[in-house]
Amino acid sequence: MKIVFCAAIAMSALAVAPASARERSDSPHSQACMAKNGFTLEMWRAHAAGTDAQVLRYIQCRDRVSAAQAKAIGIRDHNFSAGYR
Repeated sequence: MKIVFCAAIAMSALAVAPASARERSDSPHSQACMAKNGFTLEMWRAHAAGTDAQVLRYIQCRDRVSAAQAKAIGIRDHNFSAGYR
C-alpha cells in the first residue's frame, strides 16, 4: 500500500512542472524553440516575440507541455498580449 501511495504522489508531482523545472530562456533548448518560432532572445526579453500563437508554441516547446498547459503558463507569466484568453 505504501508503494502505491508513494507512486501516486510522484505521478502528481510530475503532472505540473513547477517554475524551477521550466527551461531558462537563455538555455540552448529554449533558444532553439525561439528560432523555430521566428524570434530571438532579445525579442523575447523586449516582449516583442511575435504573435500570441508563436509565443504559445514557444512555451509548449520550451517546457515540453501540452497547448493547454502552455496557455496557462503564458497567462500566468503575462507572456501574451493584453486581450489574449
